[in-house]
Amino acid sequence: MSTPTAELQELTNKSIIELYSVELKADVHYTKSAKTGCAYSQSGTTITITLNSHGFSAGLILSLDFSSGNGIDGVYTIQTVATNTFTVTGTTSQSTSGNVSFNVNSSITVPTVYLFHAGNNMKDSLDIVWQSNTYTRIPVKADGFKYTGKGKLPRPTLTFSNLLGTITAILQLTNKTTAFSDLSGAKVTRRRTLSRFLDASNFPSSVNPFGTPDASSELPREIYFIERKTTENKNVVSFEMVGSFDLFGVAAPKKLVTRADFAGVGTFVNA
Repeated sequence: MSTPTAELQELTNKSIIELYSVELKADVHYTKSAKTGCAYSQSGTTITITLNSHGFSAGLILSLDFSSGNGIDGVYTIQTVATNTFTVTGTTSQSTSGNVSFNVNSSITVPTVYLFHAGNNMKDSLDIVWQSNTYTRIPVKADGFKYTGKGKLPRPTLTFSNLLGTITAILQLTNKTTAFSDLSGAKVTRRRTLSRFLDASNFPSSVNPFGTPDASSELPREIYFIERKTTENKNVVSFEMVGSFDLFGVAAPKKLVTRADFAGVGTFVNA
């Protein structure tokens, strides 16, 4: 697996940037502390959330679920904190308010969401920023997304470099909550955007040379869930992923099955 390259993979203005978020499953990978019905208000792109004595720090990544108002569900990084409020940055500018809920680890400093990208920024060769979220630079690749058209859902493989033991450390941490879970059930979101829409903070002098940054411009997100760990050694860690309808123990209701799927459909045999 190649190492991250210093120039955002030698971009052009049409280059596709691929990023991944891994959201842990509450009470399986960590002991949750649920925050429900918190009031929020958004002015422009700044979202202010009220939660008395929250104890959070800037940089904590949250998966927010807006239950009212026009807030957009998704992954957000805390930008500023006060005793009873904190702010995150929205992807679109608007004026709205309502309630929002989310989970945090009972040990507040321990993440519940991890962000990764197989490349560096062009400003200082460090982590890349998209939608005001910082994606850790680490060699990572995924393949197997192609649909065959034969009724079988794709089962992509997600592979990380493990030379620094980063992924093994995450596995050891989550396995303390549920032994041998190995991230099974974690939600993986594949995000893709064009280089010309990336945050200006990725580039020298905070100027995107490929175009105008636009946090709302991205390709449709693809959501998968980790079903099992397939490889773990000092070099790489690999996971097999499935779609929501392909999870173990989950069935799609009222699915139509024809003889093209099983030749015996509609045939009755007396035993």
